[in-house]
Amino acid sequence: MPTLQIPPSATHSIDHARAHLESLGWTEVGCGDWSWVFGDPSGALAARITAFDPAYQMFAEACLRGISNRWLPRLHQLTPLGRNGYLVVMERLWPADQAAAEALCASIGIGNHTGWTPPEGVGPLVAEGPDLAHLRQFLTDLIAEGAAKFQLWGGSDIRPGNIMADARGQLKVVDPVFVKGLDIVTAISQGQVDRLADFTRSQLQDFLTNPPFKPGDELEALREKLEGLASALGCGSMNP
Repeated sequence: MPTLQIPPSATHSIDHARAHLESLGWTEVGCGDWSWVFGDPSGALAARITAFDPAYQMFAEACLRGISNRWLPRLHQLTPLGRNGYLVVMERLWPADQAAAEALCASIGIGNHTGWTPPEGVGPLVAEGPDLAHLRQFLTDLIAEGAAKFQLWGGSDIRPGNIMADARGQLKVVDPVFVKGLDIVTAISQGQVDRLADFTRSQLQDFLTNPPFKPGDELEALREKLEGLASALGCGSMNP
């Protein structure tokens, strides 16, 4: 199994980890709401770096401890970074054919909680079999686990945009569950302490360093709101 040797000095923060990857010739190939993705020079591996993303961490840990399934990505390691960040090394994946991705989502048969629905007439991709049944149970269990942990749990994000393919064209489900990031932002800005009770102060601070948050007045206002909430809670759960 491929591994990426990461010296302790590169695990202090996501910035140290990014710099280490770049020194090895890895390049940034994309970013999303919660993470940055780097590809290695050979095109065989990818590394996903996040400051804080509890939903993907649950998915990655479940993949690493679970049995192999052709519809799930091959993950090789999960390395903690800084306070709440982590780096996941996995096989490099590529955009999938849209129609095939839609058909796989229809085959899984688990509804999407962000609003996507299969286009009319989209049928199953493959006949029912052990791998598909295992994938469906794996995802069902993951969704239930998240719902039990987080009141701001979003649930299923199974949609074509979260289906990718390996170098041979095998489809992979890559980011099937989520926490409601927009609701976290709203809770911070409106001082809804009870809705933030599942997260620590340091987790929420690191959440505000994820890719969507750009330097400026809006971000500074959110950080000030968060510090005000933390002070109000004293020794409550939001302390680091």
